[in-house]
Amino acid sequence: MTTQESYDIMTQLQELEFPYAMGKARTISLLKAGGIPTMSKLFAVTGQNNRRNAGKRAVDTEILLREVQSKDRGSMRYMEAVARMNYLHSRYRQAGKILDEDLLHTLGSNVVEIFRIVDSCEWRRLTDVEKCAVGIFHRNLGEDMGIPYTALPSSRTGWDDGLHFAEELKDWTEQYEEAVARPVPTNDQYVRVYVDSATSAMPKAVGILLRKTLGFELNDTMRTSLCIEAPGPLLRLILSAFTHVRKFMLRHFSLPRPNLLAVKAVQDEANPVTGMYNFDHAGFQPWYIKPTFWAKWNPETGITLRDII
Repeated sequence: MTTQESYDIMTQLQELEFPYAMGKARTISLLKAGGIPTMSKLFAVTGQNNRRNAGKRAVDTEILLREVQSKDRGSMRYMEAVARMNYLHSRYRQAGKILDEDLLHTLGSNVVEIFRIVDSCEWRRLTDVEKCAVGIFHRNLGEDMGIPYTALPSSRTGWDDGLHFAEELKDWTEQYEEAVARPVPTNDQYVRVYVDSATSAMPKAVGILLRKTLGFELNDTMRTSLCIEAPGPLLRLILSAFTHVRKFMLRHFSLPRPNLLAVKAVQDEANPVTGMYNFDHAGFQPWYIKPTFWAKWNPETGITLRDII
């Protein structure tokens, strides 16, 4: 499979087939980065890991990932997004504060979550061809970020295809989490800043519900490392029921998504007023969202109305 073919398949998955699952995978993989002690300690010492900056910092990270995941490898926008990430990481890598293994884990987490969430939450499972495309895309991204693959078993002999690479990276990522993910104060601080602060103006029960809902999406290792509570039997039953109902409805009652309704990770054209690129996301702080009437008043924004006004 060529790089262009893998990009075309990734675009199909993100915009038409599984936009919900692909976006959810991106969010969960970013959350899991805070469950690795070396990463959470770095977040704490940069001075950006506080409630004042958390919302903006989280969206800045997400939009860079959206850019690299949705743009052709040869495009200027892809290269600029990768260059920004490399610049932000460079001084910490040179100082030994970001380990190569941590970056490989972050790269692999997205593969792990794409495979897991699509297979468990969507109307069908990924095919081997689609998994191959995910593998080739992430291998190219890792190479562009200068992440060494020496920790992977086939790094010297090479991989048969993108599927082989993706499966090795997935297995290594899960083993790395088992080996290094431990509950430490900076992990707890990371969650309190990025999760608890999102619901700080709401009743305490909302924050507890959010934490337990996130706990439903994590395995025991990462849930313990992030100091997040496991959902109780009732909440687990409700979330599982919602997932199964959604899968059933999509499979039997939904038509294929047409190109007209493609979900864009980031808009293709710049905003003519600001010259910036907008993107749509359901978040607690509307950074980079085009300030239209619908963006302010559609039902999905009701819970975050205080952040928009």
